[in-house]
Amino acid sequence: MANIRKSFNFKTGLQVDNDNFVINSNGLVGIGTSVPQGYLFNVYGDSRVTGLVTTATLHAGVGTVTTLVASNSTLGVTTVTSLKVGTSVAVTNLIGYGFTAWTTNDGGVGLTTSARIGIGTTATPSEQLKVFGDANVTGVITATSFTGNVAATNLTGTINNARLPSAISVTSVTANSFIGTATAASSVVGTPDISVGIVTATDISVTSVSATNTTVSGVSTVTSELNVGAGGTALTSLNTGRLGIGTAVPSSELQIRKASGSLLEVVSDSGQARVSVGQSVGVGNSTGVLRFGTNANTFDLLNNDTGDIRNIIHAGSAGVSTGNFKWIYGQTNAERMTLTWDGNLGVNQSTPTHRLHVVGTSTVTGNAWVGGNLNVAGNITGTISYPLVINNSNLNNTSGVTTLSQLVVSDDVNFNTATFVGLGTVVGINTTNGAPGFGLDVQNGIQADRLDVTGSGGINANTGIVTAQTFVASAGFRVSTGSTQPVQIEYASSPDRVIFTVVGIGSTSLQLF
Repeated sequence: MANIRKSFNFKTGLQVDNDNFVINSNGLVGIGTSVPQGYLFNVYGDSRVTGLVTTATLHAGVGTVTTLVASNSTLGVTTVTSLKVGTSVAVTNLIGYGFTAWTTNDGGVGLTTSARIGIGTTATPSEQLKVFGDANVTGVITATSFTGNVAATNLTGTINNARLPSAISVTSVTANSFIGTATAASSVVGTPDISVGIVTATDISVTSVSATNTTVSGVSTVTSELNVGAGGTALTSLNTGRLGIGTAVPSSELQIRKASGSLLEVVSDSGQARVSVGQSVGVGNSTGVLRFGTNANTFDLLNNDTGDIRNIIHAGSAGVSTGNFKWIYGQTNAERMTLTWDGNLGVNQSTPTHRLHVVGTSTVTGNAWVGGNLNVAGNITGTISYPLVINNSNLNNTSGVTTLSQLVVSDDVNFNTATFVGLGTVVGINTTNGAPGFGLDVQNGIQADRLDVTGSGGINANTGIVTAQTFVASAGFRVSTGSTQPVQIEYASSPDRVIFTVVGIGSTSLQLF
């Protein structure tokens, strides 16, 4: 590729692929990461440099170095197979080192130092040699005098007057074990400190016991109090039946107390982990149980008795700002259901304002009862089955079409602004069964300013008198066949009556028919 001399200026950074090579807006360079931070140059993965690397400070976790040459270096924890300093021989299996200089002689066999030596302690010893812990010396210890405690890991052989002075006075004897039988002393008097490894006895009666490591294979009885830790602050067991963890004065049967971050664990590596609280032993019927592991990944809250499970809030003294009952999804901390202290239940609503406040779609497969008003902001879809009789209901629709199979009206019907009323094929007034073939069936008479009969219809009066200001018969006027009664025509303007036995209109052949 030809050489191109060009300068580039990227104000907001440079990125090659997702995390192959990144230079962010702060000037941090990242290789193998898209978010370099903390250092100007961030490399996530293996790196190889074939030339010389010069750095003022080198920080490394685990490093494999074939040859390390440094004029001045500071290392944390270094693990090496062998160590060689200067022209000395290589040292393997090194188990210790000194901060001050040691002097060797006799070809490196002897070792001397003028510094004070402390074994088993990090503090500066007050003596030339101070040992904290057990010391095992197989040779002869020669000293002008012994001050303090003389501790021996193991005393063997015969100790006679030749090996001991005529008078022995000690304040305390510390030993891991005694071999043989001590018959010269029947008791230990005074208040000496006795430190032993293993004590085997049929019975030990003491006022108090202070031990670093005590193993009891049988029954250990403490009459008054058992303390662990300084003053029993780690664990205290009282003869009153109270146990305190983190407190020396437990105020209840079991008390765990810490300044912060207390934790009580009940763990079962397999099967069920249970905590039983109740009035019967063995997780009996009169118990409540916290249980985990009966079903995979499932926590159970059980009441083995026939009573209730009650969730109570603000059971203490009276106050303000009472909390709520909340059901929370732990992955997002979203409140899925909330029951307020004053009785409002919200589903997907953390601040319900009604007795039931549901956000989202609700499904009711059974009956639903509403004691007050039912307000619907949207549309009601689907099929609604009403009873045959809807009591105390007033229908008031300003638009749309209402279709009824049968309409029974027991009081007045008022069509104030209607210009047209369509009432199906048969309308019955004062009747529940309209006569077939008629559009209107009125049982107790009808009165109108005008009555027009068109088409093939006609006026049919079985009884009574038909009164009209003008009467036009376009298709003839007749009585029923076989009638022998005269036809009577009465004019409203005259009290007189004109009676015809036979009236012929448009015909000179008169006969009753």
